[in-house]
Amino acid sequence: MVRVRAQRAFTRAKETGRICEDFILGCRAKGRYAVSDGASISYDSRGWARALCRQFLVDAAVRPEWLQAARDRFAAASPPPAEDWAAAHAVDRGNFATFLGLAITDPHIVVHAIGDTTLFVIAPDGQVGMVPDMAGDAFRRDPVLLCSRAGRGAFDDTEAAFVAAASTIRVPDTGWEGTRLLAMTDALAEWVASAADPDERRGRLDELAGQPDGEAFRIWASERIASGVVRSDDCALLMIEL
Repeated sequence: MVRVRAQRAFTRAKETGRICEDFILGCRAKGRYAVSDGASISYDSRGWARALCRQFLVDAAVRPEWLQAARDRFAAASPPPAEDWAAAHAVDRGNFATFLGLAITDPHIVVHAIGDTTLFVIAPDGQVGMVPDMAGDAFRRDPVLLCSRAGRGAFDDTEAAFVAAASTIRVPDTGWEGTRLLAMTDALAEWVASAADPDERRGRLDELAGQPDGEAFRIWASERIASGVVRSDDCALLMIEL
């Protein structure tokens, strides 16, 4: 049986006074967690990221109907002001976001990853897995994005494409106990993935996992961004211990 022993979630906005457009949502009882990175080019990218995450908590069976339900959820929650024609035009163009959802079931973990929001799986023996498996330089390319308007995004709204985006992490022979899951948006994932070797990658993941609370995480991220170690961007980090 897969049991969540602890969970923490932290976010940091790119700039002081701005709302973080990355979003994290989880339900320990259901074993469902979602992280989404709203693209800043959108009118309400945080609202779209939130709608995607909430849809996953309601229904973890990702498919074309799932995406349409998320679009309906977003449209109902974030209508533009009737008198604001510019906002209405922006909504018509669509909002964009990456998405990562993980469903912790017995005995497997199913991951739906679209774009460059990434999950790292740290086994008790220190081995590290990555979903999707991306090299550090891959984060410099434009990611695949889900769009709040059908046919407007860079993602094919087909059942085959949704199925292809799903990965199953099978239970190790030793069981799940002691496994750590770290899901994060692209700036943090790029920093981890660009490590020179596996030992450095594990060290960077341990550094993230060691953040005790949201304030400490924001200070840590601000210092790394100021020094150029981490790319300046909104940051979201979800940590789960099994």
